[in-house]
Amino acid sequence: MYCESCGSFINNGEAFCSNCGSPAPKNSAPAAPAPAPAPAPQATVQPIMQPAPQPMAQPGYQQPQYQAPQYQAPTYQQPVQTVQPIYQPVYQQPVIITPIDNRTRINGAATAGLIFGIINLCTSWIPLLNTLPAILGLIFSIVGVSKKDAGGKGRAIAGLIMSSVGLLIVILIVIELIVGGELEY
Repeated sequence: MYCESCGSFINNGEAFCSNCGSPAPKNSAPAAPAPAPAPAPQATVQPIMQPAPQPMAQPGYQQPQYQAPQYQAPTYQQPVQTVQPIYQPVYQQPVIITPIDNRTRINGAATAGLIFGIINLCTSWIPLLNTLPAILGLIFSIVGVSKKDAGGKGRAIAGLIMSSVGLLIVILIVIELIVGGELEY
C-alpha cells in the first residue's frame, strides 16, 4: 500500500509511513504484487479494444521548491546610550583593631635585683648592714633570670653579679675582722 500524503510505499502491518510519519490508510487492502502479463490469446477473432489498465502510481520524489533569499536593506538604528551607574559605597560594619603590644613584659624581679645589687656595692664597707641587700639582690636576680617571656634579663644578670660581688666583699671583710680579733661573737 502507498501513503496518501507523500506516495511512499508502506509495508504490510506498518501503522505509519516511514517517510512522512502520517498514519497508513486503514480501508485499503494489502498491496499485492503487480500481476504478471498474461499471454496473448491466439484467436482469430479480433478482440474488442478495451482501454489499457492504468499502472499504479509509483511514489515519486518531490523536490522542494527553491526560494531565493529576499534582500532586505539594512536598517540603521540609533546606538543605545547606556547610563553609567552612580557609584554608591557599600556600608560595612566598622572593624575595630586593637593594637598589639609587641613589647615584652616588664620584669620587676630583675629590676629589684639590680637595685639591691647597686645598694649592696655602695654599702659593702658596712659589714653587717650590707648582708640583707646582698641576700635580697641574689634572690630577686635569680627570679628575674628564671622568668620566661619577660624582658630585663640583662638587668637580672647585672643584679646577680653585683649582689654576689657585694656578698663576697662582705664575707671577706667579716673574715678579716674575725682573724684580726676586732670582731667577736
